[in-house]
Amino acid sequence: MGLKFSNFGKAIVSSAPIGTSGLSFTVEAGKGILFPSLGTGDYFYGIFKDASGNREIVKVEARSTDAMTIAPGGRGLDGTVPRTWAAGDYFVAGLTNAALQESLSNTNLAAFGALSSSADTLPYFTGPGAAGLTGLSAFIRGLLGAADAPAARATLGAAPSALIPSGTVMSFFQAAAPTGWTQVTAHNDKALRIVSGTGGGSGGSVAFTTAFASQAVTGSNSATTLTEAQIPSHRHGVVVGNGSSGTVYPDYNPTDGNLAAATAYSDYVGGGGSHTHFFAGTAINLAVQYVDMILASKD
Repeated sequence: MGLKFSNFGKAIVSSAPIGTSGLSFTVEAGKGILFPSLGTGDYFYGIFKDASGNREIVKVEARSTDAMTIAPGGRGLDGTVPRTWAAGDYFVAGLTNAALQESLSNTNLAAFGALSSSADTLPYFTGPGAAGLTGLSAFIRGLLGAADAPAARATLGAAPSALIPSGTVMSFFQAAAPTGWTQVTAHNDKALRIVSGTGGGSGGSVAFTTAFASQAVTGSNSATTLTEAQIPSHRHGVVVGNGSSGTVYPDYNPTDGNLAAATAYSDYVGGGGSHTHFFAGTAINLAVQYVDMILASKD
């Protein structure tokens, strides 16, 4: 944004500014295109003149096709005075002292103009309104002159084939393969395994999600017969009758009135030893499918 110029900016005034303070005027139809195209903050200096040689320099801040708008305070500039103009007079986007002075007083241009040029150097800004020179080697000039990215990579010695050879397989954490890559679909639902040997192999028989899903453990115990040494130590008692039934060794029989005379006991048996149960359940196959990968460090 700022001061603008154009070539061949000359046209006949179609409707002149009102008096010496008017700010709007038009030039003949179709000739507005000869004057600068202005954006926000842009402007140019123009000159009104008539057949008598009268002149007035104005500052134009807007143009819409053939209609011009003079900036407030933009009449009678650069040593001229506001005048009353009429249709048929001329308006020219000529070079003025004001335009030259503004251009030459630009601190950035002045900073570059103050540099002492020398071979193989490049000017650059070192701060606001300040500039310096830096070296520009033949190599850098060649890089700057590269027509496109492939040419620049070739200049750097970094052609695509040298950066990542065709056929290289890498892992990516994204939804789809990047541009220039093709997704490998030979392996699916597998784990990654780091190996110290040769990479690129695969193995296993169970899909990753299957192997690591919730697995129910079922089975049954085999029959186990306890030995005497494995059962708790215990004894058995025997009730002996009183002999009133007429037999030498009558049994105790509550129904015929015999009464218990004594209780005899067997010897203690059983050692209370431990024993085991064999469990034969369903095996859980954790042979997860995998893809062999290696870790590499670039030299």
